[in-house]
Amino acid sequence: MAAPFELEVMRLRFINIPTYAILLLTLQLGIAQNFVRNGGFEDFVECPVKMSNLNRDTEFWNAPTLGTTDYFNECSKTKLGIPMNFKGKQEAYEGNGYAGLYLFAPKDYREYIQVELSETLKKGHRYRLSLSLSLSEKSDGAVMDIGAVFSEKPLSIHTKRQLSNAVLSSESTKTTHAKQFSTTGFYDDKKDWMQVSLDIVAKGFENNLVLGNFKSNGGTLYLDFKNSAAKTEGYSYYYLDDVSLVYLGPEYKPNQSYVLNHVNFDFDRFELEPKAKQSLKDVYEYLQKNPNLKVSISGHTDDLGSEEYNDVLSNQRAKTVARYLMRLGLEKNRITSEGHGNKIPLDSTLTDKARRKNRRVEFVMTEFVDE
Repeated sequence: MAAPFELEVMRLRFINIPTYAILLLTLQLGIAQNFVRNGGFEDFVECPVKMSNLNRDTEFWNAPTLGTTDYFNECSKTKLGIPMNFKGKQEAYEGNGYAGLYLFAPKDYREYIQVELSETLKKGHRYRLSLSLSLSEKSDGAVMDIGAVFSEKPLSIHTKRQLSNAVLSSESTKTTHAKQFSTTGFYDDKKDWMQVSLDIVAKGFENNLVLGNFKSNGGTLYLDFKNSAAKTEGYSYYYLDDVSLVYLGPEYKPNQSYVLNHVNFDFDRFELEPKAKQSLKDVYEYLQKNPNLKVSISGHTDDLGSEEYNDVLSNQRAKTVARYLMRLGLEKNRITSEGHGNKIPLDSTLTDKARRKNRRVEFVMTEFVDE
């Protein structure tokens, strides 16, 4: 079966949209690729009939604990329908489905939702995670705490309580610490959907995403709608929809040297290959978003050839990169370049693999002072 994007392109061709328009759509969709499978909860195995049905009814999503997360869809004629269901009334943010889970309940009961990403996240690169949530009408209160954890493998933890960082760190599966979505108030809207997001820098092992409240009741900021003096624990049940994880680009730290990806030159050459140009576009876009930075480019060669010739060749490699960045639009006064020949090898072993690694270009970003 064709992928959703392929089906969309086929549909566009059928209605005679010009080829260049299809190409433009391809580029736009590629830039905004969502790494979360079935982020809108539209794909399902069975129309929901019984509660606690997420594992059984939805495509790609499941619960990582014994908490019984729910799935809702317009197709259901039971209490799991949309807009009316056993927790109140709510239209989907988009499409026909959404998930539902407790972010706060008595005795630290928690429900979570997890999904395998479409590909492993790249180490040192930035991503933005976003979702829409709405508080169910029958909730006793609202919270300010919803977070995300990324793991190397799917989690399967035998508990109905909160997944604290201590619990996660005791698991054999590698996970990140829980990171909270930023908010300025309680997620207390029972009528409309609220949008939240957070940015991460990947560690390079992230294959799965887990969403929920990773704090205990005592650590959760909770707004009790009853306003009663008695400290009885109520519950907060939320609908989730439109979960998205998109790529923002590499993360570069000032005063740190980076080897440009895919800029490993052929022997005695200094031309840029297509993958190298994409790496340079990432650098350019980062510099455009950070106008306070400038960049220094350094070229390097392997140990073959004379010292004089390698100095010239490494300088050419650095200048090739600098010229391409300026062609993209980077101001001339924000970039410098120089060659180091074979004086600073990454690998001093005399092998073809080592020599290819040494035929490289590095860069360092530093604070820019406009003179």
